[in-house]
Amino acid sequence: MTIAIGPASTNQDWQQAVALLKHVYVSDGYTSLDRADAFMRRETLELGGTLLLARNAPGAVLGAVLLLHSDGPLGQVADPGEAEFRVLAVAPEARGTGVGETLVRACIVKAKERGARALVLWSQPTMHSAHRLYERLSFVRAHERDEADPRGFARQVFRLSW
Repeated sequence: MTIAIGPASTNQDWQQAVALLKHVYVSDGYTSLDRADAFMRRETLELGGTLLLARNAPGAVLGAVLLLHSDGPLGQVADPGEAEFRVLAVAPEARGTGVGETLVRACIVKAKERGARALVLWSQPTMHSAHRLYERLSFVRAHERDEADPRGFARQVFRLSW
């Protein structure tokens, strides 16, 4: 399958991407619909970073990831000199085809172009497929940066340095 990566730019891009993010994160049980509606909006995501889309040859959006602006409001785990990405999502019908890996590799390239010395992300403990992808791409757990709160939410941090 040929996968093209590019930023969301048109209203249609944003509508498709936001619908995909909400579908994946809510239907897979990673967030509630209320939280997705509050966070996964063009206004919030666009302010926070560059939303990269993976498309197939006909142009359908198969995946998305938000590469954060270094000085943007959505950064949570990056230290100075590190780039961060969030909300990696792949459409259920495209899983296992390399879409997620292609999106993460695009983040690595862009982070290096920006002069970052590492790329970080946080993930929920139940996101096992994503963890396997990050480990395959040589990300390592940064256990000292993990967080948990009394309500049961846990954040696991992964880091790739070069």
